[in-house]
Amino acid sequence: MKIIMIRHGDPDYVKDFLTEKGEREAACLAKWIKQFDPEVDAYYVSPLGRAKETCRVCLEPLGKEATVLPWIEEYTGRAFHPRKGYVRHAWDFYPGDWTKDEKLFSADEWLDSPLYADPSCKKGYLAITEGFDGLLKEYGYERDGHVFRTNWSEEGPCEKTIVIFCHMIATLTVVAHLTGIAAPLLWHGFFSAPTGLTVIETEERDPGTAWFRVRAMGEVAHLLCEGEPISDSGFKKK
Repeated sequence: MKIIMIRHGDPDYVKDFLTEKGEREAACLAKWIKQFDPEVDAYYVSPLGRAKETCRVCLEPLGKEATVLPWIEEYTGRAFHPRKGYVRHAWDFYPGDWTKDEKLFSADEWLDSPLYADPSCKKGYLAITEGFDGLLKEYGYERDGHVFRTNWSEEGPCEKTIVIFCHMIATLTVVAHLTGIAAPLLWHGFFSAPTGLTVIETEERDPGTAWFRVRAMGEVAHLLCEGEPISDSGFKKK
């Protein structure tokens, strides 16, 4: 099985829509989607406006629609930020703050960190990960500890491809969940530019067992081919 997660175009967060640049990026993405569409079995989209508009630009010319997945909206955890002095989203702490807590380097302990003590942190994480597990179950993959179990017929493993239009932190949360890496390490250590594609594919060499591997993270070749500059939206430099 192949899962392609696509970040929305350059956002206007106040209006929850795309900027003019975001519209251009979505148009570049649409050309790639048109070429790849014959291989796609299903499209899904976040309920937020910036993701839905990116999806619309890509799928409307194809006469297709995406299924809305409420749980794949951006990570909703909230936390008190020591440096800022107030509560805000819980995925963007300063390096000098979050790296002091060794729990944040552990997939089993990061939610026990004082930085993530607010109940919304765990609730937001579980909303995405449990929702994703539920989607995979529809395709025949059922989580069993760190792997997924399958029960294929003689036809062999699932060869379906799905595309999900969503958000950077939601995508990184899914990758953390599938690979057993602490989510804060991915949130702070990886970046996907607007309309970046993250490609995840199953490894099913053991009969009845599947593992998910990341083949590409934040791929933006569709922008480079069209000469569209890569947006820094969501990347904190200073």
